[in-house]
Amino acid sequence: MNQLIAKRTAIFALMLGALIGLISLVPYFIGLSLFVLSFFSSVIVMLYMKKGEKHISYLTNEQGAIMGGIVGFFCSIGFFITFSPMVCILRLIFKQYYAYMIPDMLHDALWLFFVVVFMVALIFALTNSATGMGTTWILSHIEKEPENLDARLDIKIEE
Repeated sequence: MNQLIAKRTAIFALMLGALIGLISLVPYFIGLSLFVLSFFSSVIVMLYMKKGEKHISYLTNEQGAIMGGIVGFFCSIGFFITFSPMVCILRLIFKQYYAYMIPDMLHDALWLFFVVVFMVALIFALTNSATGMGTTWILSHIEKEPENLDARLDIKIEE
């Protein structure tokens, strides 16, 4: 996998994480959102990137695992980037809004907040790596393997 695909994967994962973070502001959806974030975000990003073969065409199991890890890490970072400030803002507006201890942690123990975010991102990267590898394994049985699999780039860049 080349750097261009990895950068695009990280950008799509940040956007998906931000979307999941906004959906999670509704307390009824936070459980489902965290389930999708922890297990299925790599599947969503990989299938989106494969749609029309615009961004990626064929992935091996190893590339799927790497891509799933990238998606899991950056998706959780995007989630916390949007979810944490919005929870603090909603807590200021609505006094009864459940703040998940985020404003207190940001005020009193900022280092602990960064440790929690980093460790959650690592755990979600591992779980999404496994689901990304499973996704590429399933897709390898559906799709036909191209002849030039050893090519360095999956896409062509024409200027």
